[in-house]
Amino acid sequence: MAAIQELERITFNQSRIKTFNRCPKQYEYKYIQLLNPIKKSRPLFTGSWLHRALETHYTEGDWRVGHQEYVTEWDKLFIEEKTELSKRFGPIPDAVERIMKSYVWYYRDDGWKPYMVEQILEVETPLKVAGKVFIFKGRLDLIVEDENGDYWMVDHKSASRIPDPTSFHTMDPQLMLYPWAAEIQFGIKIKGIIYNYVRSKPPSIPHINKDGSLSRRKVDTDYPTLLRFLKENGFEPGYYLDALRPLSKRSPFLRRYRLPRESHVTKEVLLDTLSVVKRAQETKRFTRTITRECSTQCSYHDLCRAELNGFDTQRMRETNFIVGEEDYTVDGSNVEAEDDRDESDEA
Repeated sequence: MAAIQELERITFNQSRIKTFNRCPKQYEYKYIQLLNPIKKSRPLFTGSWLHRALETHYTEGDWRVGHQEYVTEWDKLFIEEKTELSKRFGPIPDAVERIMKSYVWYYRDDGWKPYMVEQILEVETPLKVAGKVFIFKGRLDLIVEDENGDYWMVDHKSASRIPDPTSFHTMDPQLMLYPWAAEIQFGIKIKGIIYNYVRSKPPSIPHINKDGSLSRRKVDTDYPTLLRFLKENGFEPGYYLDALRPLSKRSPFLRRYRLPRESHVTKEVLLDTLSVVKRAQETKRFTRTITRECSTQCSYHDLCRAELNGFDTQRMRETNFIVGEEDYTVDGSNVEAEDDRDESDEA
């Protein structure tokens, strides 16, 4: 035991692993040089906003508490910043409000009993190399007790599009480490993971024709949004049951996928993860993984390209980044990147 205490503690998390696998150079900028981008993209801003609203929904029973915190920050932005962030789906406060109202309506009787919300995990792994012990560290979103009395770890995910049910479980293999770590740290048996998907695109509001009638154009919306619109604009909901009924059973904007925990999967993921951690620790030169997605999905793209071409990047670093400490509480891993596909209402 004394020998373990003398080892140097090296911490890692899910975001570190994903970043190193994606691009070692991005990993160097983010975790070695600790460069934090000043400008937040809309996906991260919306994802963080939704995440906080969901947190206070389960801790205080009121999503508006977390929502208002971000509204306050939104009000501090310049008009130009608000305009830029509102290009795709309108002002973010309105979008998040519509999303959360729908979330509460659809899941009002889900039988979940929150057991633990937003807890830090910090668990020693079996990996010990050259006098170093490696510690898995992260923050779990939620643990709930379901209607059968089983405990599930819930991972909130915001995405422009919800993935197909046959592929969701392959997206975040390192997430399987969270139930493993939670069982060790908190001493409870966790059945598995629930991927709690929420689309970052809000339910659309129907159009009213110039003659005052409701447009029959197909709208990407949901039940509470459509019903609220009809009532507020004096339309009789009974005349629109053909549109309301299907939406009352299932939301196009919400999805929950359950992935039961299997011991052999956890073991394989742990071994794979520790192998990546070891390689990242031993790497001397962090190479670039250049793809077509670099310019749209990497905050360090301009810096990376400038350095690749031998330019002086000192001013760019001072203008676009803040050097700070790594934050293990919010790593952005619950936010899927936006894509370039059109999500406007279908004609």
